[in-house]
Amino acid sequence: MKRILIAVLFILIILPSVAAMPFVKFNGNKYSLYFSAKSPEDGSFINEYYKSGETYENWTELIGVYHYPNEYSPIEFAKSMSEQLNSISSPNTLMINDTSNSALLDFILVDSSRMPMILEFNLFKYEKSPVCGTVAIQYAKRYLINNMLEIDEVKSFFDKNREKCLNKVEKLKIPELVTYNIERGKYVKNEGIISEDITGLD
Repeated sequence: MKRILIAVLFILIILPSVAAMPFVKFNGNKYSLYFSAKSPEDGSFINEYYKSGETYENWTELIGVYHYPNEYSPIEFAKSMSEQLNSISSPNTLMINDTSNSALLDFILVDSSRMPMILEFNLFKYEKSPVCGTVAIQYAKRYLINNMLEIDEVKSFFDKNREKCLNKVEKLKIPELVTYNIERGKYVKNEGIISEDITGLD
């Protein structure tokens, strides 16, 4: 009887944390938290949200949430990101809002110079963190390209929908950062022990 009571108590403690697994909604889709980690180099933090059934290996769309505690100006940080993209000849557009101390940055990344290739569109919003430094939210969409005709079709689609996507990203409220480790959809305890599979749960 005592063992049964302990088991029930354990389940009651665990279930609320699993049920409260974070997710975000954007453009009619739901994205669940799949990865969360702190960088040992600069203390920055990343949360990655994927659509159901997608992972780091096979994603087509993702939402990223970032905290850069040592970047005190969102605008200057966005400028530095734009400069880095320019240095690798990546087309990008930077829009600055001095009133709200925020910036929007969109750019294209090409993963390979040979077919098939991956074409990736990224949209970032940077703003002041309520705690310290800068926070950012990212929407990314990628395509597997098999020929030059598909590149033109994808670019044409992006050109038509870019402004609408930018407006939606600009209006996104940056969710609260999840500061515990999640590796490949699994909650990682302090010693790195994977305790629960929470992939796809809210």
